Amino acid sequence: MRVCDLRPGLLLASPVRDVNGRLLMSVGTCLNDRYIGVLKAWGIGDVEIQGEGESGVDVPGEDLSEELVAKARGIVTARLARNDLNNHFIHEVFQLAVARTASLLDSGVPIQLPPSGAPGPARSEESLPPIDLTALTASNPALGAMPEVLGRLAQAMDNPSASPLEVADIIQNDPGLAAKLLKVVNSALYGFPQRIETISRAVTVIGVQQLSALALGLTVMGLFKSIPKDLLDIKDFWRHCLACACGARALASALGLPNTERYFVAGLLHDVGLLLFILHAPEHVRQVLSAVRVDGDYLTSAERRILGVDHGAAGAALLASWKLPASLVQAAGHHHEPLTAQEPKDVTIVHAADFMAETLLFGSGGQSIIMPLDQTAFSMLLAPHGVADTVYERVEEQFSHLESIFVSNVPN
Repeated sequence: MRVCDLRPGLLLASPVRDVNGRLLMSVGTCLNDRYIGVLKAWGIGDVEIQGEGESGVDVPGEDLSEELVAKARGIVTARLARNDLNNHFIHEVFQLAVARTASLLDSGVPIQLPPSGAPGPARSEESLPPIDLTALTASNPALGAMPEVLGRLAQAMDNPSASPLEVADIIQNDPGLAAKLLKVVNSALYGFPQRIETISRAVTVIGVQQLSALALGLTVMGLFKSIPKDLLDIKDFWRHCLACACGARALASALGLPNTERYFVAGLLHDVGLLLFILHAPEHVRQVLSAVRVDGDYLTSAERRILGVDHGAAGAALLASWKLPASLVQAAGHHHEPLTAQEPKDVTIVHAADFMAETLLFGSGGQSIIMPLDQTAFSMLLAPHGVADTVYERVEEQFSHLESIFVSNVPN
């Protein structure tokens, strides 16, 4: 039975394990709301139960007026104007986006139609000389040096043999980070029946990779401060990144890939280059965003024209300077053009999750009209029909819990 269809009182007919083989629940467990929440939080799609019953699932937007749905369809059609709706994955995302957009409109969220037609002609802004990314990442005073804990966590996350004791020691050396992580572990995201009081216990019950990934994400998000409010809604930006992170992890899980937490972190950090640009050259970024939002230009092409380099290259340079794992550097650098990456399949997972997060209006990554999904790259994943629904369900189930933890502490 699908986890989204579970109800309290059902008994598990077989053990439930995560993608790394760790036991989550044993045979005979009687499900309650808390246990069901745990299954959702871990991205479990289906379980075997004893005595399956009928369970209905509401379809998002099914009670909305035809007029509202038609308006939503027009908005989504315009936003996806440069995508091939005959592609099965893009069409699935389109249908989900119409329902979600209609629900947002019904809730009073203002959503504007993007510019129509092809990208506008080259603008007349004066371009900067090509940015020296090495100098930029090494000397930006607004960013500062990488905390030592970040590098150690990155190594632990990328090391399958890292021990719980090693990770606990890294985290405990940063009391602020330890406090945040205990808040995460004791939140509704995991729903453990007993409070977890120590980091060593948290590593044991959550797992080395999972807790390292959460710690890494929280640490990086805390590094970017003083983002001009009139230039970028930083909370909306991180909501987009968080949805991309959830989607990348869910897609990797749906494809049966191991160590899905690295996809979560890759999704969370994929757009950090844009923040680096804002800290370094805010007025030129203002021109970039105007070209995107007003003229319908692509973000990457506007950046290359005005700044001489795009946010993917900037993000990759920053993460590489911090000596983070190559998989994170590749995802940041190539998430808009996955076939140019050394490991295109891994990057394509982030590329597809980014496409879904932007199309489904989970925050904003700065796009006005959605850049085309690379269909050739996506076909390499051999994703089954209906995978967009699976990913969306898991993102929707987890997003609000994660948002309250990751985004609530971001400075306004």
